[in-house]
This record gives sequence, C-alpha cells and structure tokens, in this order.
Amino acid sequence: MKKSQYEHYFKNKKITVMGIGLLGRGVGDIKFLASCGADIVATDLKEKLKLKKSLLKLKRYRNIDYTLGKHLVSDFKNKDMILKGAGVPHDSKYIDAAEQNDTPVYMSFGLVLDILQKENIDVTVIGVTGSKGKSTTTGLIQHLLEHSGTSFHMAGNIRGVANLPLLKKIKDGDIIVAELDSWQLQGLHTVHISPDIAVFTNFFEDHLNYYDGSMKHYFKDKSAIFKYQKEEDHLVLTSASTRAIKKYFRGTIQAKKHIARFKHMPKSWTYKIFGKHNQKNLAQAFHVGKLLNIPHSTIKEALTSFEGVDGRFQYIGTHNGISFYNDNNSTTPESTIISLRSLKKEFPQKDIILIGGGSDKNFHFQKMAKYIARNIKYTLLFSGGGTDKLRKHFPAKFEAFTETLHMRTAMNIALKYADKGDIVILSPGAASFGVFKNEYDRNDQYLRYIKNYMKK
Repeated sequence: MKKSQYEHYFKNKKITVMGIGLLGRGVGDIKFLASCGADIVATDLKEKLKLKKSLLKLKRYRNIDYTLGKHLVSDFKNKDMILKGAGVPHDSKYIDAAEQNDTPVYMSFGLVLDILQKENIDVTVIGVTGSKGKSTTTGLIQHLLEHSGTSFHMAGNIRGVANLPLLKKIKDGDIIVAELDSWQLQGLHTVHISPDIAVFTNFFEDHLNYYDGSMKHYFKDKSAIFKYQKEEDHLVLTSASTRAIKKYFRGTIQAKKHIARFKHMPKSWTYKIFGKHNQKNLAQAFHVGKLLNIPHSTIKEALTSFEGVDGRFQYIGTHNGISFYNDNNSTTPESTIISLRSLKKEFPQKDIILIGGGSDKNFHFQKMAKYIARNIKYTLLFSGGGTDKLRKHFPAKFEAFTETLHMRTAMNIALKYADKGDIVILSPGAASFGVFKNEYDRNDQYLRYIKNYMKK
C-alpha cells in the first residue's frame, strides 16, 4: 500500500494502545502508529522494569506517553481509537469506558483487514484457527506457498511479528496467511470480516480460565473465522470442527464448506511428520493447495518434505541414544495426550519421559493423569494449579513423578531416568505462567538445555 492510503487513519489521531508486551508484537504496532504521526498513550499492567527491553525499542519516539503498572480510565476517554492487545477481559471497565464514549476498539489484525477493505486492496486472506493444530497447518500452508513460488505475507500469531506494519508491504493480488487464536479473532467480530479461505482444525477445552469455563463463549470468538464469510469464500473443516459447529453455532454459513480427510489424499505419499493429528493438518493444507490451484506435483513436494514447526511435536535430535522432542505448544491436556499417543504408536518399543505440567486454564486433567500413570516411564511436572489438579487424579500409589520449579532440575532428572532408546518430550498440557515468563521462555529454556547436553 502507498503511505497515503493508510497514514491518514492514524496521523494526528489520539490512540491508546492497551498492552505493550514482551514478545514484540505490541512494540511493532506502537512503532508503526508512532511513525504514522499518531498521538499515543501506551499502557500496560506490567511495571517499567519488566518492560525494559520493549521500552528501549520505543525510546526514540517522542509522540508516546506511558501508563505502566496500571490502567487509567482517563486514558480510554476522548480518544479517536483504542488498540486492544490479547487477553483483555470481556468485562474490562477500561474498554467499557471507551465504548460508552463511542470510541472504536480494534485489535491489530482486524484493523489491518478493515483498512484493506476500505481502501479496496484486493488480497486473498487465508486464516487458520482451532484449539490445536493451527501452527502446524499454518506452517504447511506457508511451505506450500514457498514451494509454489507464490508471493505472500505471514500474519497473526507469529512470535515477534506485528500486524499493522503489514500495511506498508501489502499490494493488490497478494496473499496473507494468518494463524489466528481466539483473542485475535475477537477483532474480526469488531470489523465483521472473515478470511477468504478459513481453516478450522478442531475445537476442545482451552483458555477456559479466560472464558469463565464456558465453551460457548470460547466458540463465539472462534466462530469469527467463518461467520462473516461470503458465498464465494471457502471454509475448510475436519470432522472435529464440523461437530463443533453443529453443537455451538446457530447461524447460517455462507461460504462453500469442505471437509478435509486424510484418506482422500494420495496413498503413495510418505511424510516426515506423523500422528493422526498431523494427518488432519496435512489433509487441510492439501485442500487449501487445491483451492489455490497449486499444481499437484508441487503440493506433493511441499507436504512430503515438511519437517514440522518449532515447538509443535518437533523432533530435536538424538544423543547418547536418547531422542528429544519439543511439544511446547501443547498447552492443553487433550493435545498432550494426542502427542503422547502418537509417539507410542510410532515407537511402541520405546519408553517416554515426559516434562510437563504448569499453571491451570480451568482444564480437566483426569484423562491426562490416567494416560501418564499407565503409559509414561517417568514424569517431571512444573509447579502450578494445573499440576495440582493433575496430581489429585493420579492413582494413590503412583510415584513415578517429581514436581519442580526449574527447567534445569526437570532436565537433570529426566536424563537420570532416561536409558538408551528412550524419548524425552516437553509437552506441558498446561500454561507456562508462574515458573516461566511465558510459553516462549519455557520453549527456549528447554532447547538451551538440550543443546548444552548434546555438546557433551
């Protein structure tokens, strides 16, 4: 886009950004707004010291004021726009204050789509969501487009990548591929826009601490992936997401529906990723490739060469006969069970040592506890509400686990119990907060200890 097409939405406008964050997305959006000449208030519940790295990146901008360690209602009044970060409570009194003053409240990806639509920029948006599987499916679609030589932009839930700066790069005819969690989908409800090609992987318990235990409220945000689609759009489903729509959605779906099934893919193809969950991810990516008219030979080349994405059932390597997997993104009991079952099916003779547990997101842990007790050689659990629930469901005499507050301890004990031929996997089944700064901190610590071990 030309600067003249997007700058006027922000220049000299009074904008409050709710959430600076530590991962780079908030900082990137704030830098973009500042460069467009907005008059910004950046507010975050974290104190100045915790935000030090983020604030240093914004230091050169003189048109940013800060409210840190708290939010103030006054920052949400008499503004032209509020840009809301992920995880803001539905009943936030600050957002209520803005809405009572008829101030528009956006989230970054939704705002990008809104501006593209208003400026008549012709793009194809591929959006991927689901309780789990969205990272791998997005990665597969990205791999497809790379192999086909197609120009595209990545957006949504990408570590360190902000959405608003995309406006500088996008032009007519481009493709946007976006991994969208339920929070980012909230922003699509605001602008009443859904992706041209929507991919919905599955739907089960996640973020229920945020949604007050209500699967209906959780699904309401997820439904934005398809709710505003038009008749010429496409919705790529699995049997699991189809069941969820039947159970929780009462509206009419306008888009053309497609149910992707692995059994309909060529039987002769072999893949580097495995497990039933990955078969579903492959099937959906295959269907997207067909919708984009990517040649069959290119789809085969891309899908069969795909090695997975960081942190999602990812094979790291083998050292001293011990194999390491990183499944850091499995933050629900359901997804952890799926990963462990897939390992057991692929390597039935190997024992598994699990590193998991953590804080609670209002999950049910009975099935995970039962699976661990019956199938896992030894388990290391990070302290937290999720681990507390998990322990309560272990059998009375089950003792093959240790609770810890540190990744170093977890790795040392895991290696103590691991024999040649065993598998060590990080697959938390719970949230990271408490022991770790966030899920990326947990991921990075795990990989760092493995890297150091492999040097020995």
